[in-house]
Amino acid sequence: MIKPVSISELTREIKTIIEEEFSYVYVTGEISNFKDHSSGHYYFTLKDDKAQINAIMWSSRNKDLIFKPESGMKVTAKGRITLYETRGSYQIDVFEMLPAGEGELQMAFERLKQKLFDEGLFSDIHKKELPEFPERVGVITSGTGAALQDFIRVTEKRFPVTKLMLFPANMQGAGSAESVIKAIKQANKNYPEIDILVITRGGGSIEDLWTFNDEVLARAIFDSEIPVVSAIGHEIDFTISDFVADLRAPTPSAAAEMIFPDKNELLRNLNDYGSELRNTVRDKIANLKKYLDSISGNYYIRRVTDIINEYNFRLDEINRKMDSEVSDSFRNMKNILDTSEKILNSLNPDMVLKRGFTIISIPEKDKIITRKKMLAKNEAVKIRFYDGEVDAVTK
Repeated sequence: MIKPVSISELTREIKTIIEEEFSYVYVTGEISNFKDHSSGHYYFTLKDDKAQINAIMWSSRNKDLIFKPESGMKVTAKGRITLYETRGSYQIDVFEMLPAGEGELQMAFERLKQKLFDEGLFSDIHKKELPEFPERVGVITSGTGAALQDFIRVTEKRFPVTKLMLFPANMQGAGSAESVIKAIKQANKNYPEIDILVITRGGGSIEDLWTFNDEVLARAIFDSEIPVVSAIGHEIDFTISDFVADLRAPTPSAAAEMIFPDKNELLRNLNDYGSELRNTVRDKIANLKKYLDSISGNYYIRRVTDIINEYNFRLDEINRKMDSEVSDSFRNMKNILDTSEKILNSLNPDMVLKRGFTIISIPEKDKIITRKKMLAKNEAVKIRFYDGEVDAVTK
């Protein structure tokens, strides 16, 4: 008789058989009952039209996914079959997972695009203006990729005076979205003087570019204080990063052409402006000369000159009249002075004495004798003649 075994022993035997037989599986199915647990683990069911199987993807693995799983999404999963002994149920322990074909990726892309559009992350009112002459530009890309070399080549050709700063990041595969996010935050925190951030890489498949359809990365671009230019893939490639960035460029080379002015064009413009300025100045001078010539021939201008000349003539007349009047005054004054001199001379005592008159005085009394009765007998007097004096005594 066969000895019975415990449920746990049976379950353990089944677990060993299943896990040894199905150590690796690769299946396609539709996700249902998807749960993003607070622990970070993903719990879901994979099913087709006839069967279903439980699945789990631990947080240490799902952080590397290039998309966010959702119920209803068709995926391809790699993993191993495990049996949960306590419940006696088996499940797929998922290692890797991808949307099953580009159609599924496109659906995930469109769903995220619509979500962010509805939130306003693509609106033009949030787009930051790029400076016309950027002095410092940060480039987020692989340090060894062709995209960086293309960007540098065009920059040196168009606007070599700018300063480029490289922020190396993984641009594809597991952890690439986090790497780009870290570079954006580093640039904003440590280098706020940067004028523009360019996120760029070359072309590839939709899976290769799926990093730039990451929702967290899209929000990091939107939150950047530094204007962001997205230059991902080729011209036909569009990513969520392109829509949320302040400017989308179709290729790395086109990004440099769009944000940098052409030095040769600037020089041509300067030469043109210089010639235009010289011509403008010459025209101004010529017009002013014509204007001055027209003014000088104007009646009113000539009338002003005539008035000035007329006043000059009047001043000359006044001067001449003043000279004549002053001369007459001088002559009249001279005549008056001459007459006065003659009168004064005629009254001068010396001139009277010269004509034969004398002056008799009593020196002791300091008196001039003008009458005979003023003299007494034996009076000592002095007689003054024109040519001298003599003493005398009256009788």
